[in-house]
Amino acid sequence: MKKVALLSDGWKRLITYAWVSGIMEKIREADGDICLYHYNCYGNWSRDQKHNDGEYNIYHLPDLDAFDGIILDCTNIEDKKQLEKLIGRLRKVSVPVVSIVYIVDGFYYAGIDNISTIMELMEHLYEVHGCRTFLYAGGPRGNSENNMRMEAFRRSLQKFGLPVDDDMFLYGDYDYSTGVRYLTELHQKNSPLPDAIVCANDNIAAGICAAAEEFGLRVPEDFCVTGFDNLEKAAYFCPQITTAEINREKIAYKAMEVLIDIWDGKDAQRLNFVPSRCIMGESCGCSNNGLVDYRTYTKNQIIYSVKRQLDEEKLMGLQSRMGDCRTFEEIFREISDYFAGLSCDGFCIVADRLLFEPEMEKDFPTEGYRLDRMIVAYASGHGKRLEFTTLEEMYAQIEENGSRSAYMFTPIHFRDSAVGFTVLKNGRFLYDNPYFYDIHSAFVSAVENLMKRQQMEQMYRKLKNMYNKDPMTGLYNRIAYTEIIRPEYEKYCEQKVICALIFLDVDCFKEINDTRGHEYGDWLLRSIAKILQRYCPEDGYVYRFGGDEFIVFFPHADEEKTAHFLSRINKEIREMKIGVSCGSILTEPESNKNLDEYLAAADSRMYENKRMQHG
Repeated sequence: MKKVALLSDGWKRLITYAWVSGIMEKIREADGDICLYHYNCYGNWSRDQKHNDGEYNIYHLPDLDAFDGIILDCTNIEDKKQLEKLIGRLRKVSVPVVSIVYIVDGFYYAGIDNISTIMELMEHLYEVHGCRTFLYAGGPRGNSENNMRMEAFRRSLQKFGLPVDDDMFLYGDYDYSTGVRYLTELHQKNSPLPDAIVCANDNIAAGICAAAEEFGLRVPEDFCVTGFDNLEKAAYFCPQITTAEINREKIAYKAMEVLIDIWDGKDAQRLNFVPSRCIMGESCGCSNNGLVDYRTYTKNQIIYSVKRQLDEEKLMGLQSRMGDCRTFEEIFREISDYFAGLSCDGFCIVADRLLFEPEMEKDFPTEGYRLDRMIVAYASGHGKRLEFTTLEEMYAQIEENGSRSAYMFTPIHFRDSAVGFTVLKNGRFLYDNPYFYDIHSAFVSAVENLMKRQQMEQMYRKLKNMYNKDPMTGLYNRIAYTEIIRPEYEKYCEQKVICALIFLDVDCFKEINDTRGHEYGDWLLRSIAKILQRYCPEDGYVYRFGGDEFIVFFPHADEEKTAHFLSRINKEIREMKIGVSCGSILTEPESNKNLDEYLAAADSRMYENKRMQHG
């Protein structure tokens, strides 16, 4: 079986599943024994750079040389350092790389001919509608598609013999709000409107048209507008937007076709263009192209909005259930059950075992993954739980059963800390529901919140333990007597369990301190504490009550068990050439006496024994 890696970055928080759809179409058509490993992230939308770095870390997961071919979608990677790092790694691999939409020196390319298409739009505006002044409303600086479309705009002006000025080029994003901003700034500056605004995509074009209406301007009467991509919003907007087709499925199909040709020993072209066509509409002054069915579109929008609302309600329910989970296993089961209800074939969670360990400080890596610490924490397929002993076993299962399947790998990270990744098999639902990020982010947040909650609980236990422990001997202190022993005693009383309470102090301890020093005295107390702990039953407690006084409490006691305990500790303590006095008492569950009464009785017996021993 051949393996293909697809490396992609979503647009904002949306996945471009059309790439997967086109690749898989070609694999099925070729009847190829091929598996697609899709490494997808969302590294371009957050303002938290460490979060974005954590997303891009997924590209460190695959051993790129282990694949037979690589398809790269880097058009949305706005971080130049990340882009250069990724391209640098790909240049070192020994397998063919096909870049889709973005031209990279040395790589194969599959995409549309942006330059010819924009020049055709410009020719139409110039020849048919008589436009002589132009403005290019572009996308991000450095973006490959934007640069090519901008270059075509520049060439067209030169071809028409029109001046080219830097003020004719605007830079922003590919979204609707960018178009609104462009026209708002032009209006506020009282800048003269051009005959035509050529937009890098349909989102920008729609934003410009909407803002124009707000300012009392008319498109195309006051100026023409063109878009690009042939999105639904172009066809159904008012005015209908002149645009150019870009079929992402066909581009991905072509990229896969290039790899198959290379494997078959055929000569593959470096630049592979998918045909595009310009679609003229009302925004440039042409009539409605008649390609749309408004009633059907409205019906579909209503259906989509209802489905989207249901999806959001399901996600809110998932978030609520995961928030109530007390263990990672419960969270993993919730998210896996959620995906089992969608159109996909399986879901797997791989995590650093450090996530499940009690350490407060967890040294998760910030670049790459600690594969030696990775475990398959949860896996399911077709609604059934799958068991994998090791990560290698999971990969072996993919290689055995992955032919003509697509596996999407998505990072689990807390900011830039790499915690693990998930694997989604054949996520067909993503084509119509591209909001995978929202689901995955809710899952990761639940995992991180549980980890932090467990860390806080552990810290609380440590602080409480320090609060309840005597720092010198490590035994429970007098505060713990109140907070721990009393509740335990009451519980045993309800169960009719007899308990032993022993009060002990060191004979002549002040004299020992005065003659042999406080360091020796401290050592002596620590030594006695160790002896008491050694012989105290497992379900019992040992306390330093204060100074040289100790208390031992244990349940399920009787005279014989108590005498045996006293005999053993006295023997070891006598070997240290010191004396101790003890007073013991057994509780009577039916007596309704409180623990302090028994403690006073044990204390009294201890002093009575001391007088008998020392006169």
